[in-house]
Amino acid sequence: MNLLKLVIALIRGDEEFVDELKRVLQSQNISVAELSRRANVPYTTLYKIMKRQRKPNLNTLRAILQVFYEEKDSFVAVIAARHVLEEIDFKTDRIRFYPSTNIEDALISAVRAEKEGAKAIVCAPIISSIVEKMVDVPVITIKPRDSLVKAIESALRRIG
Repeated sequence: MNLLKLVIALIRGDEEFVDELKRVLQSQNISVAELSRRANVPYTTLYKIMKRQRKPNLNTLRAILQVFYEEKDSFVAVIAARHVLEEIDFKTDRIRFYPSTNIEDALISAVRAEKEGAKAIVCAPIISSIVEKMVDVPVITIKPRDSLVKAIESALRRIG
């Protein structure tokens, strides 16, 4: 919806585009610095556009609009051990599972998921901090509190 508003404003003129871009950024709580990072456009370029000191060129417009383009096939990547993924019962096309048997597989899966179009990655705490440094999509950490408590209780029962 924001993309459509931005395109309509762009058709009306540069002034309207800048006004609408400011509204969209404010409504989504995105700073110019964050837009610069997401669009891979220099901050100074965006700053000048926002202050109406410069008109955006076609490549800059394309990069800005791409930030707000929501692909229909966007998905969330879930990276975990195969036996964990087999227990998950989600029936949707918006989730893709990436089974991993070790940390190296998990990191490779994270990079592959981003390249395939993942809009977010869900993974274990042991790799989440590394994955956050490797990819440019949000990384959500699994908090296995219940299963951890059950595993501890089971271990305590086994040792007596």
